Amino acid sequence: MNDSRVASKAPLRILCQQEHGSCAACCGVSNFYDRSDAAMHRRLQRRTALVLAAWPDESELARARDQLLAEEAPEVLFAAVKVCPFAGHVDDDARVGCLLHPTRHPTGADLRDLAVYPKEVCAGHFCASHDWLRPREADLAQSARGSVYGRVVTDAALVKAVARAVDDVLCRGWVSADLAGAGAELGALWTLLLQEWPFVDPDPRRFGGFFFDGADAIERSLPSACFGLSVAVSAPERIIIDAIGTRPLDDADGAAALGLLRGGLARVARAMGR
Repeated sequence: MNDSRVASKAPLRILCQQEHGSCAACCGVSNFYDRSDAAMHRRLQRRTALVLAAWPDESELARARDQLLAEEAPEVLFAAVKVCPFAGHVDDDARVGCLLHPTRHPTGADLRDLAVYPKEVCAGHFCASHDWLRPREADLAQSARGSVYGRVVTDAALVKAVARAVDDVLCRGWVSADLAGAGAELGALWTLLLQEWPFVDPDPRRFGGFFFDGADAIERSLPSACFGLSVAVSAPERIIIDAIGTRPLDDADGAAALGLLRGGLARVARAMGR
């Protein structure tokens, strides 16, 4: 398989796993119609139980793979993105990672060719955020915690827009050191945007700034949720609102949505300025 994003060596900074969060987006862990925390937890628990029961017998692992692929196929959102059933809970009920990783094998064997990609892709693929996020933006992304971490760290446009929006509120460019005093406020902002946003599009085919229909996806060429609003919306605000999958807004809902967003950004900025 030729993958232009398979690196010959790892980036200096790897965003996939950190102390407070983990990401398996490249394994398709969120590529489902139901992306709720409860549904993801059930899915990962099911995978983990079947794979651990088969571990480390390769033939049994192959059977577990085929069983899980068949079970999950009707739930997959975007058919063109492969979903690997070996992404599961690697140390507790919160951290997601590769259940076949050679560091988990008793003799260090690399069984990732059993997965949906060749092991060279598993070992060498790093998402575009590794290239596109500047150091302070990567630090901002890694302020996310728990189940929202993977959603944040893989959306470079969202992270960049939040960074610029906080700059606008502060009337200066914030630096990574400013993040230390704003951890709680940043956590609340990510939770608001990605778990509690009341204006999210109810269509399960909408994922952030994308719309999926079978094997087709439209990226951010959808009309902006802010289109036609009489209230002024800054460029970073518009990017944020669209990136989190907001439904089309009328003036009343637009004002309410901007009020929520601006309130969250203001709390982050105040915490940075303390």
